Amino acid sequence: MRKNQSIHTKALQDLEFDRILKHIAAYAQSEPAKDRVMQTVPYIDREPIETALHKTAEYLTSLESDNPLPYHYVNPFDEALKKLDIENSFIEPKNLLNIALGVETITGLKKFFTKLSNYFPYLLQEIEQLKIHPEIAKNIHQKIDAYGDIKDTASEDLARIRKQINSVYQEILQIFAREKQRYDKLNYLADIKESVIDDRNVLAVQAAFRKKVKGSIAGTSKTGSIVFIEPEATANLQKQLFGLKYDEKQEIIKILKALTDELRPFKGVLSTYNRYLINLDVIAAKAKFAKYIQAIKPVFSSQKELKLVKAFHPLLKITNEKLGLPVVPQNITLNEQQRIIIISGPNAGGKSISLKTAGLLQVMAQSGILIPVHESSRLSIFKNILTDIGDNQSIENQLSTYSYRLKNMRYFLRKVNPDTLFLIDEFGTGSDPDLGGALAEAFLEEFYEKGAFGIITTHYNNLKLIADKYPEIVNAHMEFDTRNLQPTYQLNIGQAGSSFTFEVAQKIGIPYRIINKAKKKVDKDKVKFDRILTKMQREIKRMKDLQHEYDWLKIQLEKERKEQDKLNKSLLQKLNRFNRLYQLENDILTAGEKIQKLFEDYFKHQNAKRLTSQVFKWAEIEKNKKFPNLDKTKKQSKKQKQESRQQKQEQEKIKEEVKQELQSTDVVKDLEKIEIKTMNFTPEIGDQVRIKGSQANATIEKLEKNKALLNYGKFTASVPIKDLELVLRKN
Repeated sequence: MRKNQSIHTKALQDLEFDRILKHIAAYAQSEPAKDRVMQTVPYIDREPIETALHKTAEYLTSLESDNPLPYHYVNPFDEALKKLDIENSFIEPKNLLNIALGVETITGLKKFFTKLSNYFPYLLQEIEQLKIHPEIAKNIHQKIDAYGDIKDTASEDLARIRKQINSVYQEILQIFAREKQRYDKLNYLADIKESVIDDRNVLAVQAAFRKKVKGSIAGTSKTGSIVFIEPEATANLQKQLFGLKYDEKQEIIKILKALTDELRPFKGVLSTYNRYLINLDVIAAKAKFAKYIQAIKPVFSSQKELKLVKAFHPLLKITNEKLGLPVVPQNITLNEQQRIIIISGPNAGGKSISLKTAGLLQVMAQSGILIPVHESSRLSIFKNILTDIGDNQSIENQLSTYSYRLKNMRYFLRKVNPDTLFLIDEFGTGSDPDLGGALAEAFLEEFYEKGAFGIITTHYNNLKLIADKYPEIVNAHMEFDTRNLQPTYQLNIGQAGSSFTFEVAQKIGIPYRIINKAKKKVDKDKVKFDRILTKMQREIKRMKDLQHEYDWLKIQLEKERKEQDKLNKSLLQKLNRFNRLYQLENDILTAGEKIQKLFEDYFKHQNAKRLTSQVFKWAEIEKNKKFPNLDKTKKQSKKQKQESRQQKQEQEKIKEEVKQELQSTDVVKDLEKIEIKTMNFTPEIGDQVRIKGSQANATIEKLEKNKALLNYGKFTASVPIKDLELVLRKN
């Protein structure tokens, strides 16, 4: 992978990229990972940029989801692996355990990424290239326990030696205890009675009795009042114990050398494991920093553009949030139609921050670091990033600020091309304003002709006017609250801005007479131009406020419209339900009236055939009303025609059955009985009745004298019994 081929180191310094790296390095666990973070430089090829960003974004997802990565921090073991190149050397037990942990960690991570391949495709892709050797960890754990000690079972000789050591040691303790008890009874021992010197058990003998205790002197106390003596009875056993411990140490070295020899064929694999774990530590650090600054993976466009939406300068965001201060997001766009932006406005208004935000986020993204922008942002890759920011006076080379900046411009002229992003702060300053401004204009025209992209900040009016000459150069200004004389730190594209020199001086408290005197000394055209810019900026601010107010009112009206639509919909649903209920009740009343008329006609003419004919004629009319298209047989399918024929046959059958029943004597008699009962009846509570000549049915709720209290459901009415006719008897 090619790195930093054209991204000048000075650009990284000007944009304070090292401070970003220090923040990221603080999240790394190991020193090699911290060092690797600090060595990060931008890529200029798309593939490594995309890969690095995807890996960091996937790790960030794991931090914010229910699928956190397994613990993967292992102390780097590259130093231990160096011993594999040294013949007859061995790796210490704790370092061997660390290597085993590294192997197990790699094994666990590969299983994890394979299982969740849909979530971590890029992290899986890297670890898939590693061949897993679980036998390495297995062999180490067979010989070394979890505390870094060699197991007794590591070899038969070690087990035998340790058994002898334990036996001799127990014998020493027994003899020493007997000697201590004997001399203690003679009152030869001091209060502490015993101690251990150089792994030997010694008696604490009072100096006055040292010649009465048989043994060799191992040392004395600081005051000389106590002499430490190794008893003669344990001396030989102690020498035997030292010999056995030496044998144990040699056997352990032999075992460690054998383990180290087993690792030598895997040196390349283990080196790869080590690099992978350090790199994963770096990715984790980037992801944790991204979470802290609320960064996302930017989208790289196929076109040449830099579109930053709601972008934050990371360092300013960190600082201001600690201080509880707001951070104003910036919207900055460079593309083929808008290649160069000239930012003007008052000092301390945020011009430099806007410029640095664009440059720093571009460098971060090309270094595989997520950036704090809105997801609709778009970036492309610049192979040259050139900067001229700040006061670069060189005392050592006796160069003034302006001379130094001219050297920078000479370098720019050699490097700028369509793959260049140049960032120049306070373009043209350091010399005579007219001459410096003219030279700056010439440089800018040269950069423009070479197809470069860039952002500059300036106070020079001639640079503000240059945007009118070239279609791909645009003005921008930092918004300024003219009422309170305070910067808003908001970048607005499309209009040059005033420096508000006299307004800021007035706010600071400079006397009016000084300000007026200064105005008289300035070229009238310049004052007039600045006044026009100020007025336009005020007007733009006013229009922007009106637009915000309009947008707010529009949102409120939209909310009210939606609520009104919701209310109208609810009312319409209720109205439809009421209409359906009303229609149903109306249909029932109409049907009741029709049936009543049919029966009245039947009672009058006593003609069942006539009744049947009228019933079916009425039914046919109702059918045609409710199903007007039912008889349009020309447009019916074969299936519909068949169903229609079957329905007609069933209707004819029903007609015939009803006709026969109506013509039977019993039915006629029953109808006559119903009529007699209906016309002449004794009312009872619970009967359904209606007032003669009306269609509304009611239930008799109460009887008193010659009146009945009728319940219509929603209201009651008292009606004379003689005006009622029976509809249905109570059960």
